[in-house]
Amino acid sequence: MKAKNRNKKYTVAIIGCGKIAVEVENYSRPTQPATHAGAFHANYRTEIVGFCDINEQQLARAAKFFPGVPTYASAELMLKELKPDIVSIATQAPQHYDMVKLAVKYKAKGIVCEKPIADTLKKAKEMVDIVKKSRVKLIVNHMRRYDSLIQKWQKKIKEGLIGDVLQVSCYYYNGLLNNGTHIIDLLRFFLGEVEWVRGNLNERTSWIENDKNIDSVLRFKNGAMATLQTLPKNYGFLNFYFYGTKGRFAIKETGYKFEYKKLIESENYKGYFGLDSELFEEGGLRSLMAPMAQHIVNCLDGKEQPKDTVEDGYKALQIIFALRESAKQNGKVISIQ
Repeated sequence: MKAKNRNKKYTVAIIGCGKIAVEVENYSRPTQPATHAGAFHANYRTEIVGFCDINEQQLARAAKFFPGVPTYASAELMLKELKPDIVSIATQAPQHYDMVKLAVKYKAKGIVCEKPIADTLKKAKEMVDIVKKSRVKLIVNHMRRYDSLIQKWQKKIKEGLIGDVLQVSCYYYNGLLNNGTHIIDLLRFFLGEVEWVRGNLNERTSWIENDKNIDSVLRFKNGAMATLQTLPKNYGFLNFYFYGTKGRFAIKETGYKFEYKKLIESENYKGYFGLDSELFEEGGLRSLMAPMAQHIVNCLDGKEQPKDTVEDGYKALQIIFALRESAKQNGKVISIQ
C-alpha cells in the first residue's frame, strides 16, 4: 500500500435512498451498520458527500438520518458537482446500468453496485465491458463475500475440511433476483462454476409478480450438486448445508452463524458412518455491510482486488436467467456457457 493512501479520506455519493441505502431504523443495533450509508458513515476512511433519489420522501429520510449532507434529484448533477471517489448505487436493478455509466463518465475511482447487477443479461454484459475499459474498481454488493468469517470458512472448505462436497441444500425467500442471487453468488464462491441448472416455479411461495420463487437444482463443474428450496414472504431463512465425504458444514441465520460436524464411523452399525455428536459453532450477530465499505477502501488503496467483481455479478445473473428459462420449459436442463 502506498503511504500517501493511509490517511486519505475517500468521498462517497449514494444513489438511491431506499431501505438498503439509508433506513437505519429497520435494523437492530447488533447488525448495524446494515445500509450503504451506515457502512460508509461508520468507516473513518470515507465521508458521505451527497445523496440522490427521484423520490422526495426517500430523500427526506436520508436527510433525517444523515443531516447536513446535500441531497439531489439528479444523479448526473450530483456526480458532476461533487466528483466523488466512490459511487454507491443502491437503486433498483433496472437503473444500475445507467448509474454505472454515469459513475464511469464522471471518473469515480470505485463503484459499489447493489445486487443483482442488472435486470437483463445484455446490460450486464455491457457493464462488464464498460468496467474493463475504465480503471474503476467495481464491486457487487453480495455482501457476505466480504465477511471475514465467511472468507475463513470458504478457505477451510476449499482446503478439504469436509472432503469433497457432494450435496448442498439451500433455502431462500422473496424472489430469485432479490434473495436468490445471494444464494447463487455464495455457492459460486464456495464451489466454483456451474455446469447446468434445472428449475421449477413455486407459486405457493411466490409473492413478487415479476420475481417468482424457483425451486432449483444446480450442478457444479466439480461434480457437487446444490438444491435451492423456496419459502414464503419474509421467512428470514437463508441457510446452507454442505455435505462432504468427511463431514457437514452449515451457514445459518442468513450468514451470521456457522456449524461443523465431522463424519465418523457408526458405533451401532458396522461399515456405516454418521455425523459426530460433537458440534463446533462459531459466529453471531454482526454487521455484514461494514466489511463492504472497508473492502472498496482497500481496493482503492491498492491493498486488495475486488472480491465480487462485475464478472461475478454477470455470472450470477446468467444463472438466474437460465433458471427462469428452465422453469418456463417445465424443468428442462439448461447448460451454463
